[in-house]
Amino acid sequence: MDGQHDSITSERSPILVVTRVFTLALGLCAPLVSNRLQTLDAAERLTVQITAWAAWAMVLLCVLVPSTMSLTALRLVSPLHLIVFFVLAVSNPDTGSMVATALSAIVVVLVLSAELGHVFVQTSAYGDEKRVLLRCPRAHLVVIVTMWALWVASGIVGVSALVNRSWVFGGILTALAASGLVALPRRFHRYSRRWLVSVPAGIVVHDHVVLAETAMFTRTAIGTTTLVAEPGESADLSGGTGRPWVEITLSDFDTVVRAATPSTPGGSAIHVKSFRIRPSRLTAATELLTS
Repeated sequence: MDGQHDSITSERSPILVVTRVFTLALGLCAPLVSNRLQTLDAAERLTVQITAWAAWAMVLLCVLVPSTMSLTALRLVSPLHLIVFFVLAVSNPDTGSMVATALSAIVVVLVLSAELGHVFVQTSAYGDEKRVLLRCPRAHLVVIVTMWALWVASGIVGVSALVNRSWVFGGILTALAASGLVALPRRFHRYSRRWLVSVPAGIVVHDHVVLAETAMFTRTAIGTTTLVAEPGESADLSGGTGRPWVEITLSDFDTVVRAATPSTPGGSAIHVKSFRIRPSRLTAATELLTS
């Protein structure tokens, strides 16, 4: 019953309701950019309309059916919608396109927030699980943003080139974008599946980006939980995120296995007495660990 209650609570979360409202408003703003679209030729206008409507439909579907998987799709697609409206607004500014861009920017801010991320991953939780997303390591974030930008740019430029009958150049870029569509979402999805999980028996650090194996600790094995701003001697299981961290001290040494690296292709086992992680919502994580 607790898992069902948490799911219902997540569905009624204020930030999810607000995101749905702004997403619906975004779909109603199409007439605001209609004048700007009339300045494009027929092929370009059709391409922009299809891209904008397809992106909006995907965003709407994701916010109506929250889950870990839809969180990944939502965070991949919503910035694309913003880019379309931003380009329209910059190329020929008018009130309509600027309003549409502002609405789209609000949706993106909501989508990338830790609060909304928590709602989505908790909706997918099983039984008595309570999940908190772990913050993406800074080095990984740079790679993710760069890969996403190159992926989207190759698609936009490629389709634009095809519309303007540059078949070879456009075909190559579009093929690259299509190959990215197959490979990249699966890689990006790993970051939506990085959680601190609390269950009645203990806690779990579910993180296949930093760890080769899920780390599980019973309640009796957990000593103290504190917020720290300095690394100290605890093992870093955050992947290199910014401070502060949640530091968990165990009652005895335990073993965790780090993910493979070029120098340790099989991963590396380390014995820890304390370790630190960086949940996206520190307060929620602390409450999970101390409850």
